[in-house]
Amino acid sequence: MKRFRTLVVWMVSLVVATAVLMAQEAGKTNGRARRIAIFGSSVANGTGDELGKEGYTGRLRALLAPRGWEVLNQSRGGDTTTRLAERFEPVGEPAPNTRYLMPVDPGYAVIALSLGNEGIKTNMKAEAERVYQQYIAGIKAMVERVRARNIVPIVTLVYTRDDFGTREYEYVQRANLEVNAWDVPSVNLLGAIDDGYGRWARGFYPDALHPNAAGHEEMLHAFVPSLFDALAAGKPMPTKSNANGFARVRNAAPGSPWTFDVQDTMRSFAVSFRVRTQGDGTVASMGGRTLNASREWRQYKQRNGMLEFEAYTLTPSGTRLDASVALQGGRWVYTSANGNAIVAGRNGADGQWHHVVLTHYVARGETLLYVDGQLVGSLPERVQPDRFSLGGSSSSAAPRRPAQADYEEWFIFRAGLTHDEVKALHDGKLLQASLELYAPLADERFAKGQTVANRAQSMSVARVGIDGIVHAQD
Repeated sequence: MKRFRTLVVWMVSLVVATAVLMAQEAGKTNGRARRIAIFGSSVANGTGDELGKEGYTGRLRALLAPRGWEVLNQSRGGDTTTRLAERFEPVGEPAPNTRYLMPVDPGYAVIALSLGNEGIKTNMKAEAERVYQQYIAGIKAMVERVRARNIVPIVTLVYTRDDFGTREYEYVQRANLEVNAWDVPSVNLLGAIDDGYGRWARGFYPDALHPNAAGHEEMLHAFVPSLFDALAAGKPMPTKSNANGFARVRNAAPGSPWTFDVQDTMRSFAVSFRVRTQGDGTVASMGGRTLNASREWRQYKQRNGMLEFEAYTLTPSGTRLDASVALQGGRWVYTSANGNAIVAGRNGADGQWHHVVLTHYVARGETLLYVDGQLVGSLPERVQPDRFSLGGSSSSAAPRRPAQADYEEWFIFRAGLTHDEVKALHDGKLLQASLELYAPLADERFAKGQTVANRAQSMSVARVGIDGIVHAQD
């Protein structure tokens, strides 16, 4: 009898233990589906963040946690593609105090390295080219290795350093265009922090190699907030639309033909579209707030003592932003929030298709206007947009839209674009890094209140704002 009771107790214990183990494994599997590992070097690790918030990784964690995502920091300062590969998983006894990727069992891995660590800054051109090729091959190999373990890879584009020169900047831009063409989601960190010469923007870094808290904050905003939700939902990589046709706006009634409302803070950005018209009027607009920039001296603790550095803080002002791109007297004009303007001499109301890109770098405080791949002009400002409109403006201050205009290929990025990236768009290439909206505007119908097709890897939507828009073909 005693033996029987012992057997029963043992069997019950076994069943309970098995159930607990199965529950743990189920929880692990469920957690994996919403677990993101940031797998990179010192910037991804949060170095330079004097507020101790773990840089853009900690800020991404705070942004995504309410949405059910877990963000883990598996980064280590100084890593190159070779050193990162050594941390993929332990071989034999794990090295102490080492953040490996595989033991945390992520569903997503953000591969976040720099060209600087790889050794791109060298006096020898041949060596720089070798380093570049090594970096590209190493990132590709890590993407393939991650995918082989059923982990979804995301790659951060190359960012800058304060000791970079012209040649290093060229390699940075070259790498970013190359990665942009891969079938892997990416984040344009350079477009958040670039000073226009391949270095950190003033007031956004404590030392030559790292951003400060403000710099990390801007890097956070380059992440499309719903990227991981889109990936989880199985939304594919964006590809260029091959649908026939475009959208034609036939009347000049008040209102915006299409609007995109920004749901999470956006700072640096680029908006791109193609338009054809024979008359003057507003073709695009932007609403939001202007930003005030305050400067102070802060300290950051390093191994050899305290480092004092200049830091900027950006805060939205009470001034409402109403900016527009319009044709006035046939010329392209961008009118900013403060009334300043960029004016192009070329004729745009000529019945021909034109490619327009408006891009803003908040850290360096500059907005640039490109038409047909060429820089028209720039002006100083800092803005935080909350709405983009295409085809017109809801502001009474902006000129009314043209009596008739055609539109296609509407893009909105959460990062500024370099001249080379603008040229790539103009040449018909698709850039997917930090892309939140890609609306070809080839929908069969445009009913007021309806959403338009968005091929970007995001859950964001743009809506039709007026009646009178039709699908047209040449």
